[in-house]
Amino acid sequence: MIISRGPRLIARALSGFLLAATLTGCAVQGGQLEATPFTEVRPFDEDVLLTVENNDFRDATIYVFWSGVKRRVGRVTGKTKKTFRMEWLSEEAQFGADFLGRGGFRTETIPVVPGDHLNLLIPIG
Repeated sequence: MIISRGPRLIARALSGFLLAATLTGCAVQGGQLEATPFTEVRPFDEDVLLTVENNDFRDATIYVFWSGVKRRVGRVTGKTKKTFRMEWLSEEAQFGADFLGRGGFRTETIPVVPGDHLNLLIPIG
């Protein structure tokens, strides 16, 4: 007895390909990201910008504490300035830096609203 699964497998593969092509077409339309069941679209005005000016010679890894939960923002090389985009998660935040080698600091808690552009100045240590 021979069981042929060829046409059924081809139909499944073709339907899977069409589903993937349809989802891709829905996700990107006119160069802009559209909502699909698999993506979360947030407007950029809900993000928070953080510009870090590192006047120290040491590289610094920057962290944000949203309601006490620590998240890495990124690294800023010594004597440079860099801007980061972060998702807004809470009405209050603290910022911290760990320096390459040793040392670091943590700021006081500040109020943050969606769309803020914050500046963090790291003095020469």
